[in-house]
Amino acid sequence: MLTRRALVALLAAWAGLAHGAADVDFDHLKARAQALARAAYAAPPAPDAASPAIDPGRLRDLAVKPARAPWSMQSRFVPLPLAPRADCAPTRFHSIQASGIASFEYRPELFDWAAVGVTAPPAAAGFCGFRLLYPPASGGGRVDLARFGGDVWQLVGAGQAFGAAAWVAGEIGGDGQARAVPFREFWLLRPAAGARQLRLYALADATALTAAVQIDVMPGPVNRAEVRMALYPREAAGELLLAPLAGSFLQGELQPRRLSPLQAERHSVDGLAIHTTAGGWVWRPLDNPRGRSAYSFLVDTPRGFGLLQRDREPGHYEPGTAHAQQPDLWLTPAGDWGAGQLRLIESPAKTDEPPNVVVGFVPRQRPAAGAEISLAYTLEWSSDASLPRPGGYVVATRSGAADDGGRRYVVDFAGSALQGLPPGVAPTAVIDVARGGKLRRQQVQANPYAGGWRLLFDFGRETDAPLQLRAYLQHADQPLTETWDYVDPSR
Repeated sequence: MLTRRALVALLAAWAGLAHGAADVDFDHLKARAQALARAAYAAPPAPDAASPAIDPGRLRDLAVKPARAPWSMQSRFVPLPLAPRADCAPTRFHSIQASGIASFEYRPELFDWAAVGVTAPPAAAGFCGFRLLYPPASGGGRVDLARFGGDVWQLVGAGQAFGAAAWVAGEIGGDGQARAVPFREFWLLRPAAGARQLRLYALADATALTAAVQIDVMPGPVNRAEVRMALYPREAAGELLLAPLAGSFLQGELQPRRLSPLQAERHSVDGLAIHTTAGGWVWRPLDNPRGRSAYSFLVDTPRGFGLLQRDREPGHYEPGTAHAQQPDLWLTPAGDWGAGQLRLIESPAKTDEPPNVVVGFVPRQRPAAGAEISLAYTLEWSSDASLPRPGGYVVATRSGAADDGGRRYVVDFAGSALQGLPPGVAPTAVIDVARGGKLRRQQVQANPYAGGWRLLFDFGRETDAPLQLRAYLQHADQPLTETWDYVDPSR
């Protein structure tokens, strides 16, 4: 039962929004989120009885009919709310314009249900987020620029396919699983004619915390989003995951037959890249483990990190899939996030949805209930080489059995730093095998196919526990590449 104080806080948080556009801004939403955090958590309405019977896959791209869209289809930015789904937290949609705030409410007739074979549309309490359309650089029509779902959001460029996504925040449960904090409401500030960026506000709410979010979406050769966020943990909050990025990884060159006898790769991202506070670079190939795994990188306020899709060779994927067109996602913090670590969590998966890889920042000191956590950062989605990267980087990782019964890893490096070596000079390798393993053999050889160098090394095991492995290439005692970082799984 709600206490009187909690009830007052909850009513204040959900007070009406008919006061004019000036009343809805970031500070206004911060006050609402803070009031919500002081109240007991109220779960969103349960899905309509008809919803669970409808395959969510059929509804993923079902958007409001263009004729029913909240803004004209001739607008530069066109938001199209998405149909409700049983697996998606319901969200409300508001438009901020010169005349005030207009709420766009869910009605079944807004959607063409027959087009997806649905005869009994659900009566729902909201939408499953929205798609955002924008004119391509080539002109003509509108194409997808962004998708905001129940608990994830992502941008995409011309010629790309949706891939890596961002969360508002996450909570790490006792089982080690990270759970996203879902959106509850969106307010889109209608841009002036000809404007080339869009501002939106969002309120998020979960058992762990509430959040006020401001996002400026800026389309271009690299699609960018400037994010400001204020989070307020509740008493029941566990370990928090801040600024999380998420993607899917099912099968790659390290596990060519993990799910399918075919050797085709299947992933929206294939590695985690980190630009450390000290200026170094780390590359961690991703995995589809047989049991959930978590790994921490001790980096206080990294210069940047991202989930990347470095393998862009279409022939490495099954025909008809869009993996080679899925973009990299890079995060650059603004300001000091304090002491903490990046936590990478990988879960076993057999399907692309939901994402099975998530990485985010875990503060060293757990925030107190009600205390404000302020974050600001930039997110960039791109499928070309425009995002930050070191002069030498990993392009492929493979592993197998060594001739002597040990383990062998093959790591291919490329990049401008490796192409600038004097003629006839080869880089040398620096390899670290954690306690419980012993390096037996190493070799560095030119790899003209990748335009760089290949490192091969064998090691023996003296333990069945997971083994930490690290390696990089250097010349004259100076690193030429990022550090390849991987954990050889337990045997």
